[in-house]
Amino acid sequence: MNTRKTVLKSIFIILVFVYTGCSTSQPATMTDGMSTETMEVDEMKSYLQDNPEAQEKLKEELINNESDVREKAVNYLKKNPETKAKVVDFLKSNPEAKGKLMEYVFSNPELTQKLMGFITSNPKILKQAMSLIGM
Repeated sequence: MNTRKTVLKSIFIILVFVYTGCSTSQPATMTDGMSTETMEVDEMKSYLQDNPEAQEKLKEELINNESDVREKAVNYLKKNPETKAKVVDFLKSNPEAKGKLMEYVFSNPELTQKLMGFITSNPKILKQAMSLIGM
């Protein structure tokens, strides 16, 4: 009887280790085998700035999906003295189109540049943005 309990305990412990090992989250990998876990901030910034495909994916994510990055970006655009007037004017003239703000931002080169500058100049937000696009 004690042998059976010992065997069952051993099996349980092994299953716990196997489950823990299998369920540990792995960082998303990029197409070239790197991940945001191993990339430096400058590498992430360069990757995003030099990769039109990555920029397009980020644009789609920010337009179509709510995220912490999107919320921070909108708050930045609303508070930045250089972008505030355009964003507030858009929201005032289109109160029903709050969800369309990101489309408006990406249709305006100046706002797009400010937004991308905000994302790439903040390492934490840059890392979150990269994870949005599967990096």
